[in-house]
Amino acid sequence: MYIILIGYLYVVMMFSIVMGSIAKGLLVFFIFGFMPTVILIWLKRGKQIVKERKREEEEDL
Repeated sequence: MYIILIGYLYVVMMFSIVMGSIAKGLLVFFIFGFMPTVILIWLKRGKQIVKERKREEEEDL
């Protein structure tokens, strides 16, 4: 999963470098690169937290 994410961020970074101005490039990178990455990590981490809580509850019983 991380290899795909790194490749995606590379493509978005290259796309944002080609934009006409620095502001456009940063905006494109933020919208298409940073935000989806944060959402993906947040969702992935949420699943891990739920699994850890279930495991802790099972250990307490």
